[in-house]
Amino acid sequence: MKYILLSLFILVNLNATSIKNQIITNKLLSIDSLNYQKIDTYNLKKQKFNNVYIKIVLNKKLLENNTFYLRVFCDYDKILSSNQKYQSNFDSIVFKLDKNSPKEIEFNLNYKKESLLNIAFLRFSQFEYDYILKKESLLFGFAYGIIFCAFLYNFVIFIYTFQKSFLYYSLMQLFLMMILYYAVIIETQSYISLSQQIVTDFFETFCILLMILFSKEILNTKKTMKTLNQILNFLIYISIVDLITIFIFNYSLLYRFTPRSLIISILVVAGLIAIFKGQKVAIFYFIGWLVVLISLFISEYDLLGINELYIIHIGLPLESLILSFALGYKLKLSVDEKKQKDKMLIQQSKLASMGEMLNNIAHQWRQPLANLSFINLDLQMAIKNKDISINYLNEISEDSKKQINYMSDTLDNFKGFFQPNKKKEKFYISNAIKNATSIIKSSLEKQNIKLYINIHKDKEIYSYENELLQVILNILSNSKDALVQRNIKKPFIEITLNIVENKKAKIEIKDNAQGILPKYINKIFDPYFTTKHNNNGIGLYMSKIIVESHLNGDILVTNTNEGASFSIII
Repeated sequence: MKYILLSLFILVNLNATSIKNQIITNKLLSIDSLNYQKIDTYNLKKQKFNNVYIKIVLNKKLLENNTFYLRVFCDYDKILSSNQKYQSNFDSIVFKLDKNSPKEIEFNLNYKKESLLNIAFLRFSQFEYDYILKKESLLFGFAYGIIFCAFLYNFVIFIYTFQKSFLYYSLMQLFLMMILYYAVIIETQSYISLSQQIVTDFFETFCILLMILFSKEILNTKKTMKTLNQILNFLIYISIVDLITIFIFNYSLLYRFTPRSLIISILVVAGLIAIFKGQKVAIFYFIGWLVVLISLFISEYDLLGINELYIIHIGLPLESLILSFALGYKLKLSVDEKKQKDKMLIQQSKLASMGEMLNNIAHQWRQPLANLSFINLDLQMAIKNKDISINYLNEISEDSKKQINYMSDTLDNFKGFFQPNKKKEKFYISNAIKNATSIIKSSLEKQNIKLYINIHKDKEIYSYENELLQVILNILSNSKDALVQRNIKKPFIEITLNIVENKKAKIEIKDNAQGILPKYINKIFDPYFTTKHNNNGIGLYMSKIIVESHLNGDILVTNTNEGASFSIII
């Protein structure tokens, strides 16, 4: 029958949150309580025992004014006797240590058959015991839940946006969760197996690699901070090398000699530099990594006297919340930036067609100006012949007013078209069609293009009339150009408004310009795609953006027997 005696000076270093390392190395034990040898004489990973006698020698001076709790992870159901009362706590027992405790705590484990000894010790302060230890499972559950949600949230955003920063951060959260899980497992063991050592070091190194990659993306160091970008690239290279060496030497060479907090310090400095360079998102980035750095320092140097497991289970979830917010804020900035670019493109599209629109104004003003000229000439003749009456003056005044109102309405239509900003308003779709066709009508007439408008069922919507007007104009302008370019005989454009399923309005614009070539039909809504000379290719692209993003509708194109057919469904 084999016996093992552990003689442990547990409270010699009370500032250490974990005393596991002191137990495993450089301590004395004996076989049959006779021959004292170093503990590394025995391989606790393989050696089995029937009976284990454990003696914990306390430093009574340190207990005169302090109270501690010693948590012992062991097969407590195998305890035969103990000289000190203890409390069972799920997978461990807890001894209260104070000035009334005996100088030595002794207890005996008995196994029916020889078994491996798996024993670990953790020290707790009075505060930890009262407020944390009893709610440990709840703390760990919250930590895992927050980190898993951060992983899921950012991974889903990556699927929709394909932004690498979300991918790196979501994977980082996944590995952080695994690291926390393994930290709890290892902390309750008397030794770490080879596979556990490899997995733990791999997880930690790969997690740091993801942190660096994430930092490069969110801070855009390649464009904004080239020197820092080179430093981060160097850290990426050595991390990759370290990942390879882990499988060769079974542990991390890099972080055996370099504290991981050093890498986090570099990331904190990177965030600080980015703040001074005016990056708004860097504020949250800086705070997030600063929380991680503070947590590491507190746990490594036991600044608060709280178990390191609790520190990292509080610090890392807090970092997850802060940096997830940083990514969300970055996404909002990118969305706002895209909206601003879309607005600029919409206005650019309008300005690109300004020449043609001014030509349309000239055409539409020509007739009323001619009428006003005739009215003026007729008035001069009447004055010369002294043939003026009240009825005559009222008649020519009314006629002049009609011509001026027509010209004024034309200006209002064009002024509204070129306004960069316009609020939502209620309007009938038929009104937008009418305004759009009034702008381009003279240009169509000049090319002898017939315009047919069929309003079967109208609909009032709350949206941006000015932008719908632009979409209709873009399509009409493209149809007109195709009809002229191909020299179509008896050219026409037909606009039909109707209500379709789900009570949506459908505007169909078709022509007889022979349609769109099959190799181009799937590309016409792409930005800067055009088959026409001196054209920027953004008209139909912006039409698609306006319909889908601003009007919450769809725009489609198909070929008919006569030509192309565009459908706007809103």
